[in-house]
Amino acid sequence: MLIPVLKAAGHYTIGLVRRPMDIGSDEVITDWMHADAARKALASADVIVHLSGELNARNERMYAAANKDTAAVVAAYGKAARLIYLSYPHASAGEKNYYLRYKGEAEALLNGTGIPLVIFRCPVIIDAPDVSSRIDVLFKSRQGRPVPVIGSGHQTMRPVFRGTVVEAIASALAGGRPGVYELSGPDEVTVDEFIRLANPPGTRLLHIPGWLAYVLSSIIPGLSSTFVDMMLHYTSSVYDPAVYREFGIRPLSIVEMWRRAQTFSKIGGA
Repeated sequence: MLIPVLKAAGHYTIGLVRRPMDIGSDEVITDWMHADAARKALASADVIVHLSGELNARNERMYAAANKDTAAVVAAYGKAARLIYLSYPHASAGEKNYYLRYKGEAEALLNGTGIPLVIFRCPVIIDAPDVSSRIDVLFKSRQGRPVPVIGSGHQTMRPVFRGTVVEAIASALAGGRPGVYELSGPDEVTVDEFIRLANPPGTRLLHIPGWLAYVLSSIIPGLSSTFVDMMLHYTSSVYDPAVYREFGIRPLSIVEMWRRAQTFSKIGGA
């Protein structure tokens, strides 16, 4: 979503990726962590938008590689007039949780460059109801099966619309003061409440006690203990209207968006 918005605004975009892929940018540099071309691009860019990260990795080394090591390369070679980084609420180098710790260390590395830095700490990022995304695996039923829920489902969250995050980044290219901003959505819902919004009426929820989720994380590929910890203890965030005013964007209700989609679905099926 971000690259088309930047190109439409007249920006020349260079995408730094690990493996060959078409991301829609004007230029793509693969194996960017080791490529001389990527270092030159970082050194010559007017603005760097750093989005790299990993929330559900197999081990600590992978969390460090995706979150901290990528930031270290940007910090070493970036010479831009402005740097924008996508982080997460609760990020701190002092956290035991690997994801939060290495997000916090990445923030510190980027802040140490002296480049004016805008950090958006975003909680769960949700797409529009008609857009498939990685979050579907977490909140949507597959083939009518119950939706697994880590914990009681009473954990609160303030999901933010992906389009809002794109708007904030685009605005931050030239506007808004450097700083750390918690970019959360205006609606607070429990995990259970959102799952019910995101699925047809009557969809069953399968709650997995925290202790059992930790046990399963050592058995099930694709489920890490760090991710379990995130879902149990770190889904909450703070909604601050001043953040939206700072970047001249409008908060959008994910709950209302998904509620309307559910209503239209009922009407269409009637």
